[in-house]
Amino acid sequence: MKQYKPINLVAVLLVSFVAWVYCVAPAVLGLIYQAYPGQDSVSVLIATLPTVVTMIVAFLSTVIFRFVPRKWMAITSMVIALICGAVILIFPLPLMGVIVCSALLGIPAGIIPAACATTVTIIAPPALKDKVVGWHNALMMLGMAVFTLLAGLFGDTGNFRDGYKSIFFLIPIIILAILFYPNVDRDLSGMAQAAMEQTAAANTANTGKEKIPWYCIAFVLTYLIGCIFWNAWFLNYSDYVINEAQIGGAAVSGMIGSLSSLGGTLAGFFVAWWIKGTKAFSMPLAFVLCGVTMLLPGMTHSTLGCYVGGFLCQMFNLFIVSGLSTYAALATDGKKYATTILALISVAEGAGVFLCGYLVPPLGNLLGGGAGANLTAASVVMILLGVACFFVMKPAHKAVYEQAE
Repeated sequence: MKQYKPINLVAVLLVSFVAWVYCVAPAVLGLIYQAYPGQDSVSVLIATLPTVVTMIVAFLSTVIFRFVPRKWMAITSMVIALICGAVILIFPLPLMGVIVCSALLGIPAGIIPAACATTVTIIAPPALKDKVVGWHNALMMLGMAVFTLLAGLFGDTGNFRDGYKSIFFLIPIIILAILFYPNVDRDLSGMAQAAMEQTAAANTANTGKEKIPWYCIAFVLTYLIGCIFWNAWFLNYSDYVINEAQIGGAAVSGMIGSLSSLGGTLAGFFVAWWIKGTKAFSMPLAFVLCGVTMLLPGMTHSTLGCYVGGFLCQMFNLFIVSGLSTYAALATDGKKYATTILALISVAEGAGVFLCGYLVPPLGNLLGGGAGANLTAASVVMILLGVACFFVMKPAHKAVYEQAE
């Protein structure tokens, strides 16, 4: 197997950092409303369409990855995002032009998560294989926070187009990716490919065909259902703080969002230890605790409850996101269907964000309606899902970690 250098791993993780660059658009959405008055119902597509594009691209990538190397797919997605951001910044586009270009910023989020998650598990030393997917998810979360912050700072001029200057931070990362992002699809030829084929032959000697384990499908379905309900936090906390509970304004809401991102980022670096410490209980416990901490704002009716709840909720959320991705990456390491499973998790991410706005409010209405009720309803489902997924994770944990060893 080819030996990779630390710079190769760094390059892949830096590409992970820019996966959610589409968050630039929602960060300046208020300024876009001002620039195109009376078109709020259309302008809101700038915040929602990127996730739809992400979902579509992630689904298509399950096929494209078979023909185009992961390295060049990731680089191409970043170049498209760079061009779209530059077009918005330089040219005075009509609203529809801004919507289309902003939607295309969702392309990297449909390509990079699967491409980088599979790449880091291939190039990482054996001692790091159960950690690097967590780092990958942590860097994606950190990148979202940084790009949101930069867009807000650049957009402080009052012109929403200035927020898109943050897109130019893609340039050095594209250059690093061209130079140091390993072309693992090419490298898997020769000895590495032969080793992979021997492993596949040994695993499928009785059937003659490589089958996707049932628990890999279970990881994707669990991710999808969970994503619908853990995203209730992002869609409701600001409304709860500012309008419903009236315990703070935009500044407080922004601080809660920043602390939430910090909790998620930190969790990504420690998910391997979480799994090792809690074993088969790792995902069930994370689901339950994510649901419980989502209740803190409503239980305390205070800014402190929102700060603590946001930090802990997203910490356990990232244990789930990084944990399920780690399980999937280890279970498919060296398999032909590896990128397919990781791409389907990206599809589940986009679908979950999209469906959250349609499925959570009706459940919240059963509890009286409003942002607080939505959070309560989502927390109950998360707790129940945690209990249910134990029956999946117990056999899956044993199978995956025995295989990894």
